[in-house]
Amino acid sequence: MMTANFSIPQQPQMHFGWGIRHAFKSQLLQYNFQHLVVISSRFLTRPGQFSADLVDFCHKNDMRVSLFSVSGEPSPELVDEIVASCGTQNQAVLGIGGGSVLDTAKAVAGLIPSRRSVMDFLEGVGKGEVFNESTLPFIALPTTAGTGSETTKNAVLSKLGHYKKSFRSDKLLAKAIWLDPEFLVSCPKDVLFNTGMDAFTQLLESYTTLKANPFTDALAWQGMQLFKDAFENIETGTLEQQQVAYGNLMLAASFSGTTLANAGLGAVHGLAGPIGAFFEAPHGAVCANLLAPISALNIQTLQTQDSHSAQNTLTKYAQISQLLTPDSLKQSIETQLKSLIEQLDSLSNRYVPQKLQDFGLSADNLEPVISSCRAGSMLGNPVTLSDQQLRSAITHSL
Repeated sequence: MMTANFSIPQQPQMHFGWGIRHAFKSQLLQYNFQHLVVISSRFLTRPGQFSADLVDFCHKNDMRVSLFSVSGEPSPELVDEIVASCGTQNQAVLGIGGGSVLDTAKAVAGLIPSRRSVMDFLEGVGKGEVFNESTLPFIALPTTAGTGSETTKNAVLSKLGHYKKSFRSDKLLAKAIWLDPEFLVSCPKDVLFNTGMDAFTQLLESYTTLKANPFTDALAWQGMQLFKDAFENIETGTLEQQQVAYGNLMLAASFSGTTLANAGLGAVHGLAGPIGAFFEAPHGAVCANLLAPISALNIQTLQTQDSHSAQNTLTKYAQISQLLTPDSLKQSIETQLKSLIEQLDSLSNRYVPQKLQDFGLSADNLEPVISSCRAGSMLGNPVTLSDQQLRSAITHSL
């Protein structure tokens, strides 16, 4: 079967290494920026933390900095407010933090030159204009290992109770990313595991999506290999094993950003988006809870189909089972697929103990989620799942 056509946009320049954030200061001087916007998590702007130290360094080197802190998921109003506060003399935007911070910084970098509202371009709820404006360079320093926002071309923005949508364009890709796994040491374990499960879900979905291609398959497979055993080594490993595991998680997350940007996702994220829009539920926890039941439904539906595409996707699910449970290698594909669902359930139960009911979901309030989940990521799912199937996946996770 001939490989379908695909294209990959230019990727950000990547710097990776333990403690590499300290080398970023000298690189910043080489960029020769005079006016910067720094968007950071609130914690990192405290005295003695990295963002505060970086701003002090910039001031000592005659760089003017506009500093903004972000907590919680960004809204279109927040992005527009920051853009309105930034002059057009700014030359770059630095994002230092988790996915919400990086999404905010990415959107701001895209909009400062034109000073347009993000609502002109936000998918599904804005004016729907094609983004073709000049942008500022966006430089990302992620401090969590989850969304892969540093390597994606979209900024996810939310209005609680209404929507969670993307501002998307190849022009929003970062100029450079600096991946320092040492950031993860101070990350609370519940956040680390939630975001890590988001990254793993993105890798698995982009590996099995309808839009997968050889480039994304290779990167997703490598990412899943890096993810395997990382949580366990962080919990119980030696100091050296922990450092390796932190590095593996950070790379896996960045790889997941590239694979989702170029292959799309599936029904887990198709549901996670509207769940995040209507409930204050951590995105990673939602993905972790839905991964096993959605994968089970996908596999059950694929097993009723005789197409080459269906059999190829079932083989991919079996390969993931073999990766997570090497002892299943000599078993039948049916046993491997069953083992995969058990392994995904075990991962979620062990590392993300919260259930969806803990965030306010119940069997009686799912209609807004079901009625608004058919766009975006859902379109990449390997099979079409009915409303009843999607509802059953959510209720399984309550």
